[in-house]
Amino acid sequence: MTRSEASAVLLLSHGSRDPRAEYVVGQLVLAVAARTGNTVRAAHLEFTAPTPVVALRQLAAEGFRSVRLVPLLFTPGYHASHDVPVAVQTSFATRGMGVSVAPPLLSAGCRERDLLLKALTDRLAQAGADPHVDALVLASAGSSSGTARLHIESLARDLGRAHGIPVVPAFASTSAPSLTQALEALSDRGVQRPAVASLFVAPGRLTDAVVAACPDLPVAGPLGVSPAFVELIVAQARVLSRAT
Repeated sequence: MTRSEASAVLLLSHGSRDPRAEYVVGQLVLAVAARTGNTVRAAHLEFTAPTPVVALRQLAAEGFRSVRLVPLLFTPGYHASHDVPVAVQTSFATRGMGVSVAPPLLSAGCRERDLLLKALTDRLAQAGADPHVDALVLASAGSSSGTARLHIESLARDLGRAHGIPVVPAFASTSAPSLTQALEALSDRGVQRPAVASLFVAPGRLTDAVVAACPDLPVAGPLGVSPAFVELIVAQARVLSRAT
């Protein structure tokens, strides 16, 4: 194993029962491997194998000396603050293998924020959101964490500044406001041509719910392997490459 081969990248998704999500994460693995030259694997917190514990133990067994774990999570909610560090600790991989963990995607640097904004904009264009759109809803999964919500609200403000139109967050899970509530609020403000930006990595139950709630509007697809989003994940992974 050469020096570069002694390092690996582990992309960690939330996981989903929807096979489309696993497929998209697999495509991200291939894209990041092509860009970095590192071995890249995937793990999932729920529903899909392997778990991060199993994946880290496997990498250690294969002789990798260091791993950069890149959560495909946007905010510093419970999964990022609890599940990820617990997985690293319980894997015991750090006894013989260094594991560094990238921050959630909305906690990264300015360049990463710009890449995320570009990815959201590119997906909106692909969905047919034309220059006459007069407001956006930023749809995401939602979180019970106040800190996570602040990060989403901050991204909505940045997206609004980038497009010069109002942007309001909405949540597809139990958080409020819902997509319907956000659209009603925009309508009350005189908005006539809204569109929906999607802060999701891959398709699944929640993205389907977003589309169903907005049948007559341009709804951006998940970020997936859009070029700017791949570049963002590569930037999160390359910290390891610079250090090895």
